Amino acid sequence: MAELFSPSHAEKWGFPSTLVPLKWGTPFQSRAKRLLLLGSGELGREVAIEAMRLGIEVIAVDAYPNAPAMQVAHRSHVIDMLDGAQLRSLIESEKPDLIVPEVEAIATDTLVELESEERIVIPTARATQLTMNREGIRRLAAEEL
Repeated sequence: MAELFSPSHAEKWGFPSTLVPLKWGTPFQSRAKRLLLLGSGELGREVAIEAMRLGIEVIAVDAYPNAPAMQVAHRSHVIDMLDGAQLRSLIESEKPDLIVPEVEAIATDTLVELESEERIVIPTARATQLTMNREGIRRLAAEEL
């Protein structure tokens, strides 16, 4: 098994220590690492393809069927990602190792809760919240940058 991130890479890019070392197995096996893509557009498709090349089991999620990443992922789900209960239920049933929000239309409060429960969300739930709130981005830039 190969390591996905070395400790030095994790420090350089600010990843949580829970990713070091992240090892993967074979998709559909008990040791497989699972990536849940929240948003399955063209960018999600490219992420799915690269993750699959690394041996990661990919689950694509979007609000409509047959989205681009769904066409290449190991499996897919169609849900209303703004519905926090639906989102939480799916995450609890799939048990992903990594959650990657690829669209802004997501129940970000649920992502924050999941992150506080030690789920790994990349980019962070806060970053995802800020992308949905232009005023929040402006405030962040003015106050912290």
